[in-house]
Amino acid sequence: MAREESEETPASAELRALMVMASHDLKNPLASVTAHVDMIRADYADVLDERFARDLAAIERGLGRMTRLTQDLLDYAKADHTLDITSVSLSGMVADVIADHVLTGADPPEIVVGETLPDVPADAGLLRHVLDNLVGNAVKYARRATTSRIEISAHPQIDGSVLVEVADSGIGIPAADRSKIFDPFHRCANSAGYPGTGLGLAICKRIVERHGGRIGVDQNPGGGSRFWFTVPDIDKP
Repeated sequence: MAREESEETPASAELRALMVMASHDLKNPLASVTAHVDMIRADYADVLDERFARDLAAIERGLGRMTRLTQDLLDYAKADHTLDITSVSLSGMVADVIADHVLTGADPPEIVVGETLPDVPADAGLLRHVLDNLVGNAVKYARRATTSRIEISAHPQIDGSVLVEVADSGIGIPAADRSKIFDPFHRCANSAGYPGTGLGLAICKRIVERHGGRIGVDQNPGGGSRFWFTVPDIDKP
């Protein structure tokens, strides 16, 4: 089932189209430069002096930031495509997201999943993006030198919607940042040293709101953050 697009002004539609075009056009040259940097490192690893190796590492970090920003801009623009609403197994999707992050992480977190995760009406690809971002952030912003704990749960509400929560024991969000955490390009005062573009949560907010839901964050008792969002029942007004 496709959900109708919300009305969009010509100016915002043009800007969104520009974001998509620019992001696509940037991907190929970025991939080419990254590949050549990799070849330089592989071919000259034995002869690189310390200064050259340091400069090459700085180039790689810059390329990494540009690549993440390009993908985030593309995701932000794509968040407005027509929704394809189907019945999504929240349990299966959460299991897939967890498997991705546990397999790629160097220090796997302790992840606890609620006993019952219901099916929800949503665009599967976009809902996956939201969960992947929230779980990924919980893993990324874990307190260093400690075992991180992530709790994922879902609770049916009286209005037929489902409240999904991702709680962590990480570094948390300063109170002054909580009202701005979903703004595009906003980064918290305590996020220095952690990679990111400041677009991930803005994309999540846009996706959730396009489904007619709400998203927010609270302080997690005992430390960390508790992100939550709702998935409405599409049969309810």
